[in-house]
Amino acid sequence: AARVRAALGGRGASPCVVVCVLGGTDFRTAEARALVEALAAKLDAVAGSKVRFVTGGMAGVHETFAKSCGDGSRVWNLLPVGHSSGFGRGTDINAGRSLDERKAIFGLLGDVYLTVEGGPALAQEAQVAYERGATVVPLRRTGGASDGLFGFPAGALQRPPFASEVQWALLASKDASVDESAAAAAAVVEACVAAAVAAKESAGDVLPVLEEVPPLAAAAAPAKESPRIATGDIEKQRAQNEELSRALLELTAELQRHNIISGDASVELPAKTDGDLGPLSPSGRRGTEYYEIDT
Repeated sequence: AARVRAALGGRGASPCVVVCVLGGTDFRTAEARALVEALAAKLDAVAGSKVRFVTGGMAGVHETFAKSCGDGSRVWNLLPVGHSSGFGRGTDINAGRSLDERKAIFGLLGDVYLTVEGGPALAQEAQVAYERGATVVPLRRTGGASDGLFGFPAGALQRPPFASEVQWALLASKDASVDESAAAAAAVVEACVAAAVAAKESAGDVLPVLEEVPPLAAAAAPAKESPRIATGDIEKQRAQNEELSRALLELTAELQRHNIISGDASVELPAKTDGDLGPLSPSGRRGTEYYEIDT
């Protein structure tokens, strides 16, 4: 998924890190919602331009995170073809012809996966991400799969080296305040991002830095809070979205050809244009390395 990740990042020379959000379409408790709201706000404050947040574009955890993460300029919502999030925050992107196909692609994109509550489906997605080398950060105090149920990967419950014992304990503690747990989770993700960036730079695995592009929600914001967007900026964002859509379609076709997801492998793609980077090589991440799927 290297080309898709590149499209998520835009243009530049520094590596970017993709943080994906996993969670259900509804909250079991009001406390879990408050934790996601607080965490999204804190991550927006510390993440910087090298991070892109990706949600599954669904109600509940995904929508709450997207709407709480600053102005949404670093949030992308990944949905099946023909669907939209309706969040009014972040940028919607489409991949896969069904929810299952979208989930398969979602599982290839992230360096870090945040999990909130969840059932068997979330546990399965976390397992796929963990097995290919992504870092999984479970908000254990929210319960469900994120607290180790439904076959959630046991290894993901173990403290990673870049998290302190106090921080990791706060992710599970129900005695701590929501703000304390959110601050601990944000610090863990921030440390994970720093480690991933350093590893990529050391390995020469250079991925694009994110450009500060105006979010789709800008048009819906009050005029006094929304600066006028130049026509050139709109065209630039449209071109980036078209590039990403093409890359995601190519990834879907490759996944189908390798029988990773079901469906007809013949995906109709738009005509190539000058400067096209060529065929997409789907890859999964193992540690800080990338490998191509065997043909």
